[in-house]
Amino acid sequence: MAETDPLGKNWKLWGGILAFIAAVVILGLIFFPRTPPQPEATPTTPAPSVPVETAPPSASPSASASKPASGDCPALSTDTSFPNDAPDTEWKRHPAGMLLPVSAEHGPAKMDGDFWHCFSHTPTGAVVAGFTLVIDFSAGREIDAAAESMNRERLFQEQGSGTSDEGFPPMLGYRVMNSSDDSAIVEYLSKTGEQYAAMSVNLVWSEKAHDWRLDLSASPPTWNTVNDPTSFTEFK
Repeated sequence: MAETDPLGKNWKLWGGILAFIAAVVILGLIFFPRTPPQPEATPTTPAPSVPVETAPPSASPSASASKPASGDCPALSTDTSFPNDAPDTEWKRHPAGMLLPVSAEHGPAKMDGDFWHCFSHTPTGAVVAGFTLVIDFSAGREIDAAAESMNRERLFQEQGSGTSDEGFPPMLGYRVMNSSDDSAIVEYLSKTGEQYAAMSVNLVWSEKAHDWRLDLSASPPTWNTVNDPTSFTEFK
């Protein structure tokens, strides 16, 4: 099993990693700038073909919510149950080109250009946040998608100039590896050809922003090959 940092050089183009995995029978994850992959699997929910600038949340009658103590995010779900079932989502296109799951109850409640943010302070909110914040930080060039740290500054400078790229492979599913009130680790499943791979994302809750942020202090997101995709929960 091989693994590498997608936050090094041009990690916004990690779509090329998965295409190369199939070609070299998973000997390593190597970056090829602007080489769009051809994944066999796509999200089952149709997505619009144009960027969506705003998507105000509207909580369902059964969802509980409370006003945030700080930050400018609106009230979202406070259901802290473990997300064994995928949340109801609508697939929308980020300005950078990637299709992302959006939940009325869990976020992102704000879509400020390339910065999609404001997620519920719940395990499900972390699931929706992780992959979106990766796109915000890399392709969207939004440094505030990550919590402040020395690593954040270095990685942001190393990734170079942001460019749009619609060649990202879709995220097919997720699994929560760790979850607490102030942190979470979520893995996201993708596929190219017959090979599956997963990106592991560390998240931290920001009391200042009252929102989830990427935690790059210890390590950036990493990729691993996956032999058993059934251990992941499929997105709707």
